[in-house]
Amino acid sequence: MNKGLVLKNSRIIGENEISDPIDIRIQDGRIAGIGKFESSNPHDLCGKYVCAGFIDIHTHGGYSSDFMDATEEAFDNITRFQIEHGTTTVLATSLTASKQDILNFLACTRRYMNLPPKYARIAGAHLEGPFLSLKGCGAQNPRYLMDPEKDDFGFIIDHKDIVRIVTIAPELDKRGIMTRALTQNGICVSGGHDDGAYPEFMPAVEAGLTHLTHIYCAMSGFGTKTGVRMMGLREFGLWDDRITCEIIADDVHITPEMTKFILKCKGADRVALVSDALRCAGMPPDGKLYTLGSENDENALKVKVAGGIAVLEDGSKFAGSITSVHEMVKKLIAAGVSPIDAVKMGTSAPASVIGEKDAGAIKAGFRADLCVLNEQFDIESVYRSGEKII
Repeated sequence: MNKGLVLKNSRIIGENEISDPIDIRIQDGRIAGIGKFESSNPHDLCGKYVCAGFIDIHTHGGYSSDFMDATEEAFDNITRFQIEHGTTTVLATSLTASKQDILNFLACTRRYMNLPPKYARIAGAHLEGPFLSLKGCGAQNPRYLMDPEKDDFGFIIDHKDIVRIVTIAPELDKRGIMTRALTQNGICVSGGHDDGAYPEFMPAVEAGLTHLTHIYCAMSGFGTKTGVRMMGLREFGLWDDRITCEIIADDVHITPEMTKFILKCKGADRVALVSDALRCAGMPPDGKLYTLGSENDENALKVKVAGGIAVLEDGSKFAGSITSVHEMVKKLIAAGVSPIDAVKMGTSAPASVIGEKDAGAIKAGFRADLCVLNEQFDIESVYRSGEKII
């Protein structure tokens, strides 16, 4: 670790403004001050932009690996993909699989978190499933779905020290029992992959659900499920200020126009960019088939890259993204979203969702996780806890 460092002439992309050139002093992996400093070890950034390292709270894989492979090598590959794209903190994300495969994933996540970080830091786990609806499961494998009214969810609470988010179809939690138990144990409950209609999901909301997983993707919307036109989870989430949401702003799952609409409803503070990246992220678009989830799961679905996204083998459904959070930030800026809001959605907004108190912004006392960007917002260098990684 670099014990002392000054990044001189940095134009900080902050939460409300872009600063004039100023210095960032780093000590023992944290930001020690922002101002004008003399140093025997200065790095002159010559007016380049600096933002907090990006935070990806929903990502499955990259560089031909998936977190569900549950090996140190797979975690290395994925976190290397992330740091090379400016993401310094991630939540290792599972998908709907057998309970044993999920437990293997959680055990590997815990082991990896106890190792000195090589690339991006893993801040915990995001369980996407298996408590999802059949109709809304999307590219999740329906054979492994579970129901909170019938199936045990205690194995999640057993791992409350590392599980930060759990995605559920909230209408399945008819009495809010699962949601209340998870939130009381410090776990963020997120709605998604649902088939609900208002007010079916309200017991979960009142029990503590505060987030939506990739809004508009595999999510209920306006419909007449009960014979009366009612709002779905996505409309409720846009309307209710208690709810934050994720978006996959890759121009396919969510277009720039949709992003601007969502921002008008929620504001950038409540919208987190997520890659939802699969193992095919960072790989050439050569038509190769990739396993969705663990390579050891003989029932796993297959995906391929087509049209800039991952789709199921037969092309019938989107399966995930191959676009990093940084690339989404660039796309949004090019589409007219302010750099301040675009960066906020990739840094402080996701940090707030998972309660990261010392990351996601450039402030004294925060971890010195930083991205240096040029005028085109391309990545020039990446610092994790004050150490230059890229």
